[in-house]
Amino acid sequence: MTITSNDCPSGTTESAHTTPDLMPATALARVLDPRVIAVVGLSDASPVAPFIAPTLDSSAVVHFVHPTAESVLGRQPLRSISEISGPIDAVLSVMSADRTVALAEECVPLDCGGLIVYAAGFAELGVEGRMLERRLVDAAQRGDMALIGPNSLGYISVPRSISLTASANYRPPAGGVSIVSHSGAMMGGIAIAARQRTGVGISRLISAGNEAVTDVADYLDFLAGDPDTTAIGLVIEGIRRPEIFFRAARRCLEAGKPVVALKLARNNRTQQMAASHTGALAGSAWAYEVAFRKAGIQMAHDLEELVDRLSIISQLTPSTWNAVERLGVVAGTGGFASLAFDLAEEEGLSLPPLDGLVGWVEATIPGIKIPNPLDTTGFGATYWTDIVEKYVGSPELDAVVFVNMWGEGDDSPLYRRLIDEVTSAARRHGKPVAIAAGAGPVGKFAQEVIGNDGATALGYGLRGTLRGLHTMGTFVRNRQKSHDLPEPIAALTRPSTDLVDAGGQKSFLPFADVMALLEKFSIPVAPYCVVDTDAQAQPAFEGPYAVKLADVAHRTELGAVALHVERADLDRALSDMRAIAERHGVSPVVAIQPMTASRGELLVGIEGRSELGPMVVFGLGGILVEVLDRVGGRPAPLTRSDAEELVEEFRDLRLIHGYRGSEPWHPSRIADVLVGFGRLAAACHAWIESLDVNPLLVTEYGLIAVDALCIVRDDAPATEDVRS
Repeated sequence: MTITSNDCPSGTTESAHTTPDLMPATALARVLDPRVIAVVGLSDASPVAPFIAPTLDSSAVVHFVHPTAESVLGRQPLRSISEISGPIDAVLSVMSADRTVALAEECVPLDCGGLIVYAAGFAELGVEGRMLERRLVDAAQRGDMALIGPNSLGYISVPRSISLTASANYRPPAGGVSIVSHSGAMMGGIAIAARQRTGVGISRLISAGNEAVTDVADYLDFLAGDPDTTAIGLVIEGIRRPEIFFRAARRCLEAGKPVVALKLARNNRTQQMAASHTGALAGSAWAYEVAFRKAGIQMAHDLEELVDRLSIISQLTPSTWNAVERLGVVAGTGGFASLAFDLAEEEGLSLPPLDGLVGWVEATIPGIKIPNPLDTTGFGATYWTDIVEKYVGSPELDAVVFVNMWGEGDDSPLYRRLIDEVTSAARRHGKPVAIAAGAGPVGKFAQEVIGNDGATALGYGLRGTLRGLHTMGTFVRNRQKSHDLPEPIAALTRPSTDLVDAGGQKSFLPFADVMALLEKFSIPVAPYCVVDTDAQAQPAFEGPYAVKLADVAHRTELGAVALHVERADLDRALSDMRAIAERHGVSPVVAIQPMTASRGELLVGIEGRSELGPMVVFGLGGILVEVLDRVGGRPAPLTRSDAEELVEEFRDLRLIHGYRGSEPWHPSRIADVLVGFGRLAAACHAWIESLDVNPLLVTEYGLIAVDALCIVRDDAPATEDVRS
């Protein structure tokens, strides 16, 4: 006979943790800003020769190496890279995988900054390919070399005219936007999108490839300190070293460089498991959204949105940036004014009513009564100077958008005058001002008018312009937030008790162990006792009781829960539960808890399978979590401010924070619980696959967990008893 009840064990201890180092900055900087370049294996017959040719116009010294060619792009090649005297900053291999590996090994003693490798045929092709990749990595490490690729399309530095790429030259204009992409083909799409948008310029396009040595964390860290980069776009399939990546993202935030990411394969659900609400609700794409939001990285959903979100902020001088909490719109027609209001609301931008301008608007523009968005009608040009000054100079507005049909074919002295007056006002008031065509790009003539001093930005259509302003506002607010790091958490090993089989696929912790684990991290749980085999029930707390099979994942489907059981009926309820267990071949262990009156239910859990590290999941509980199909979260561990922000995300549902005179659901205590879950997730990341507390009951006096399901990783070791 065993009867187990809940105690209150001590918490965990903490210790410092270590992280892998970034690629040495000098090696990667040498490759991306080379003074001496060696291009190996290129011939005039190569289809990539025209793409590399612009590099000859750069300030770099370019050597060609080819064993037999008499001439490459009009220059006499060397027969071996060893013939080059002195340091070589960047080595581009235009050869097969095996020849590239031999080249890398030859470079080890030559003081090379690093290699750019086009070739595929490495680890993705099985044992032989993995052996080649190991040799390639070993050579890079022995020579302290960066390695772009393999399976990379190389990179382009537009301002420096360096084109070490296998991608076609789409001739994007030079500017401050730098892109790192796991998909090399996306570089072309981004270059085309940038070229279509007046005012947007590209600094670097980098194809990361298979990241055998140098990964996106290294590139992001480099760009954080790159004087040629003002804003950064990422096209990401996955992140190999999350902790290093987010450390680099923090450097970008501190350096005043916005980062926008497009996550590929957002609908991958292959790691979900139906046994856990948390796993089903928190897929891979969700984890990226949560982690990126925490890091201040904004999300885009296609290439054009990626460029739009970077476009405005890359054009405006940083001294004008602000949170854009109050946007003004001045439109040439009522249709554009109405559309601007609707799109701004969709993009999360607020247009204040500007009640103080109602009288002036009515007196100035016949028939118009609404100041924001303003329809200037046919009288706009007549009163343009006053209109521009009223809006750009208004202390009630943080930013202003001027929208009209001033596309490429609309160049006229009138439009030039209107745009010039807008730019002059922007310079006077130091406020973010954007000029947008109703659709598509603003004509290039506008670039001539506004100049390049960063006073005014040119947008791409209404939505693209508004997205760009939203990105700026969000970035400024992110920089203003406290970014305290949570304290490191010591690892906690898995309880040593036997696991429960969840149908032959996954195993989970017994009820008593998971409840004790919650208590260990100061998460309040309901009183309970667990009764084995033929033991009698002896709860030390008053009823009425809930009686259930303790170690069954979905006990309600078996009818293995009895509610409102009086003490006199406990033995009968125990007998009923054991009979159900025998019929279904599941554990006969029974849990008894007092019935708990509640005002609501919450879901709190841990998703441990994300490649970005453990995530805390939070939402409304019970059936609402599935009805609303909405959960929030944060990477673990959480700071107090992280937890409070997560709770605040649910204010719009009007339950947690109170509605119609009802009492709030203890939001401060919810934050405490979320911090506890964050510590638990970080401490037990090595062995928790998912943990689901649904429901966490909201009572008159606080919060209380009455049940939990903790799925354990298949290979998790066990050495500790959390109930001791």
